[in-house]
Amino acid sequence: MKNSVKRIISVMLVACMALTFAISASAFEGFGGSLFRALSYSNIFSAEKSGTDANVKPENIYDRTFDAVGFAKIFSLKNQNGEEEETESGDRPASSIYKRVVVLGVDGGGTFFKDTPTPNIDRIFANGAITYEAITSTPSISAQCWGSLLHGVTPEFHMLTNSVSSPFPMDSLFPSYFRVVRDAFPDAELASFNNWNVINTGIIEDEIGVYKDNASDDAKVTELVLNYLDDHDPTLLFVHFDSCDGAGHSSGYGSEKHLKQVSTVDGYIGQIYDKMAEKKLLDDTLFIVVPDHGGTPGGSHGGDSEAEMKIMVAIAGKTVQKGTIGEMAIRDIASIVVYALNLEQPETWTSRVPSGVFKGVEAGERPVYEFPENIRYKNQGQPTPLKDSGKYITDFFNAEEIIGYITLDGETKVDVGDYDAEQRDKLYYVDGYYGQAASMDDGYVKLRYIPNSDSFSVSLWLNTRGIGGDPAIVSNKNWNDGRTQGFVLSLRTSDIKFNLGNGNARMDAEFPLPSDYQNGWTHVILIVDRENNVVKLSYDFGEPISVEIPDSLKSCSFNGVTNSINFGQDGTGSYEPLPATLDDIIVFDKALTADDIAALKEYYQAER
Repeated sequence: MKNSVKRIISVMLVACMALTFAISASAFEGFGGSLFRALSYSNIFSAEKSGTDANVKPENIYDRTFDAVGFAKIFSLKNQNGEEEETESGDRPASSIYKRVVVLGVDGGGTFFKDTPTPNIDRIFANGAITYEAITSTPSISAQCWGSLLHGVTPEFHMLTNSVSSPFPMDSLFPSYFRVVRDAFPDAELASFNNWNVINTGIIEDEIGVYKDNASDDAKVTELVLNYLDDHDPTLLFVHFDSCDGAGHSSGYGSEKHLKQVSTVDGYIGQIYDKMAEKKLLDDTLFIVVPDHGGTPGGSHGGDSEAEMKIMVAIAGKTVQKGTIGEMAIRDIASIVVYALNLEQPETWTSRVPSGVFKGVEAGERPVYEFPENIRYKNQGQPTPLKDSGKYITDFFNAEEIIGYITLDGETKVDVGDYDAEQRDKLYYVDGYYGQAASMDDGYVKLRYIPNSDSFSVSLWLNTRGIGGDPAIVSNKNWNDGRTQGFVLSLRTSDIKFNLGNGNARMDAEFPLPSDYQNGWTHVILIVDRENNVVKLSYDFGEPISVEIPDSLKSCSFNGVTNSINFGQDGTGSYEPLPATLDDIIVFDKALTADDIAALKEYYQAER
């Protein structure tokens, strides 16, 4: 009874302190603002503690206020004997909290560590937690997978691709764990070293004070890390090794060359671990080794085979439970990192701490996040309507009006129309608006249609986080020069650009994208009306914006450098890749009218 009263009094005293600080916030905004924002995480949903699903509203998680109990969680309360104990508000003893977390990422490592000598991993994790059954993200591509690991969500939400060329947005609902830690600890040292600079330039936010460095090979990356640790004690350290993936691509994943490189990287891991031991940093360090994906004997990845999807995760630390980690996805690394540092995870993350990582911690139900209805169009979660369903595209349009309908449901065949389509290079099939869609990172679709001087229209769904260049959405020209014969519809940072050339003259028209286009699916319709000599563009079934074709180009053919139009590339097939996912490509042999656009909206049940 006496201990209970003391415990209650302790919590009340801390609560009063919190209230005092809160009242002082406006007077000390410069100092207090960061502290109060850091403490706001005490109110953010934690699936591990609540054990319930969360259908979360997209409010700004960095503008939260904190309550007294939340503030108390920052402290470690002790009992009358001076011993740390669990409190009624759910606090953890200080001995279970880490001062730093190190994540070493092995690109293309998969589960191949068990197939080749890895003496350093064996010794480091001899008393740690390990699994060879963790599942990476789909598609199993580097940016999608590292994005999930760092941002705690699947690619559907972070929308990162290998083609990312701009910094990850600071206003994203899905912050990286670097940003979470920076908000909690304004003065902490955070560092990221990579052999693939996309992680530093496009996946980890730019404006949060992370020390970033890159090198062209893994040995040099390791040297950079070792030199850094001589003079720094980072709260977060992320290191990326790329040589295993290169060996897998060139010789096959699981080949002798690939396995030899896995063993080589094991040596680099050992060097970093030993440097931390030398600096006496290991006692309060959570040490993690994790790949992003595996690969096939043929040297590819991006698919959903076990060889591509399964990865090893190995974790060592003072409170890690020796044994096998339970069911785990790659995005759960983000939850593990913030839990180790005694921070609550953002409510928008869909990650959780798995069972079998920390002693006494069992996995709760996985959090669920859904975009609300008023944020863009979202995956319908249902297949493309069937031909005899009464809801198929030919129930809304005459089949004779359709040049080609490509659903992209796992293949590039034309479902309606007389023209052939084919896949070029590699497409990655993911969830689409209807059924599946194709990620265009490493490939494109070629439809063997020649526009000549006829009217035509193109309808498609587009999902992208945006870009820094101007890759082609659909084109048949050499986009290296806007004057070349043919047309292109290109994606840019804040607009879609139409260009037409005849070898001498050119026209260019920019159509600003919806301000929230990065938050889901955008429907795009290109209308080429040769009878009225205009080009129109419609977003989300709205009224098209019309631009007149200039006199110098009114009589020119829309044919380009190829006897086809390409989706996800220019006419040469060698321009910069399109960092976007496309779904439901339809090419019509006419200029669509307002009634036709309304019919498309009805077909897609596109109510927001």
